[in-house]
Amino acid sequence: MARKKKTSPIEDLLDIASSINWKVSLLIALISYFIFHHFAIQAIPLSSDLQSVTNSLPKQIFINFSKVLQYIFPVIFIIGACVSSFKNKHRIKLVDKQTGIDSIRDMSWQDFELLVGEAFRRKGFEVKENGGGGADGGIDLVLTKNGKKSIVQCKRWKTFSIGVPLIRELYGAMTSERANDCIFVSSGNYTAEARLFAEDKPIWLIDGSELSKMIAEVQVQPNIVKPSLLKQSVTTSPQCPLCGSAMVKRIARKGANAGNEFWGCSAYPRCRGTS
Repeated sequence: MARKKKTSPIEDLLDIASSINWKVSLLIALISYFIFHHFAIQAIPLSSDLQSVTNSLPKQIFINFSKVLQYIFPVIFIIGACVSSFKNKHRIKLVDKQTGIDSIRDMSWQDFELLVGEAFRRKGFEVKENGGGGADGGIDLVLTKNGKKSIVQCKRWKTFSIGVPLIRELYGAMTSERANDCIFVSSGNYTAEARLFAEDKPIWLIDGSELSKMIAEVQVQPNIVKPSLLKQSVTTSPQCPLCGSAMVKRIARKGANAGNEFWGCSAYPRCRGTS
């Protein structure tokens, strides 16, 4: 796992300021100025008595720091508010301008993470973006809703299918983070083995077609045509002949067809329909 790059306190504070709502950042900037200014204008206590000087030293230090912090804190949070506002507008444009899976696959991986985060945000989740870059332990987004915590990993892959190793890593991260479930979002597809691994676990796999449908549902003015998605969904995932549930691809482990793919009912083991 890549080591997280060391940052200064100012950089950490700027990250916090830019990750929260820009209105909140502006409010913090205003409040912090008045608080530090209140102490900055106070007179530094003077005394010739050594004991009094020693006792007043912490107050003198705080007053001197306040003279600087009354400007530094507000400036950091004002800059953070500007960055937060820009990112918010960028997220909105990312979601509303998408026209289908091809436009989604053409964006950068950074924008892909922002797109997914904004889509979940519009579905009512609180979203924390980790920023990617390889130091996030495989967690790109942290979602919270109704007291439940979900972790998300995003992969903007055009040609490769997501296999079991990446799903297993995310499942391990979910356990260590004590999350309720985990979500893997890809612009591509998943192998049959990956879907089988996730089947009986709190793991949700969202592929390219499902992501397109999700984006269309949260767009202000949908640019993605839903009927084609529904048609594609029927074509790629047939209904179970026994119960009518969606079917998923599995790998036969026993018998003459061992190792071959087949369609199995997603309601297994309640339903054992195949095709």
